[in-house]
Amino acid sequence: MKKIFISTILSCYILGVAAQTDSLSLLNEVRTKLKNGVSVSTILTDSKYLIIHPATEFRKLIEASCSQGIVKITTANEPGRKIRVLGTVKNADGQSVAGALVYLYQTDSKGWYAADAPHVLQFEGDVRHARLFGYIKTDSSGMFELHTVKPSGYPRSDLPAHIHVHITATGYRSYVTEFLFDDDERLVGAIRKQSEQNQFLISKPEKTKAPFDQQFSYRMILLK
Repeated sequence: MKKIFISTILSCYILGVAAQTDSLSLLNEVRTKLKNGVSVSTILTDSKYLIIHPATEFRKLIEASCSQGIVKITTANEPGRKIRVLGTVKNADGQSVAGALVYLYQTDSKGWYAADAPHVLQFEGDVRHARLFGYIKTDSSGMFELHTVKPSGYPRSDLPAHIHVHITATGYRSYVTEFLFDDDERLVGAIRKQSEQNQFLISKPEKTKAPFDQQFSYRMILLK
C-alpha cells in the first residue's frame, strides 16, 4: 500500500512538472510570435493556446501587445452565436478618446468563465483568469471592435448575459461597466431596472452580415 501511495504521488508530481514545462514552452512561443508581429487576435483564436488563457503571464503578453482596431477572442470552433460588438469611447465634451485601453472578458455560451467550471476561484478569479478575454485600444475616432460569441448568464442564476468592460485612459478616471443585450430573456422587470440603475449599457440587436449572427453597439463616456 505504501509503495502504491508513493507511486501515485510521484506520478502526480511528474505530470505537474510536465504540464508546467509545456505551459512555459507555449508562453515562450507566444512571446516570440507577438514580438515578430503576429496579432493578438491570431493568438487568442488559436486553440493551441487555450490551455494558457487563464495564466497571468499570458494575459500580460496580450495586454502589452494589443493594438487599435479589432480584437477576436474566440476560436472557430467555439460554440455559440457569433456576434460583432462595436464600442465608442468619448469624453464629457463629446470628443473621441483615442488610445484608451479596453479590457473585455465574458462567459461562454454555457455561462462559464472557466473551461471546466462556471467560475474561476469564484468571482474575483473571473476578472483575472476568464478563458474568453481580450485587450484592444481605441482608434483615433475612439472606436474599437470585438468579435466573439454571445455569452450566457450564469447557471442557476437570474442574472442576464453580459460582457465585462474595463477602460483606462491617460487623464481620465477608470471606467467599469457591462455590455448587456436587449433581447436577453432574463433582462426584464426588476432585473432590467437594477441593471439600468447600475448604469450598465444595453444595446438592441442590429443588422449585420455573415459570419455574424448579431451586432451590438455601445457608447461610453469617460470623465476626468
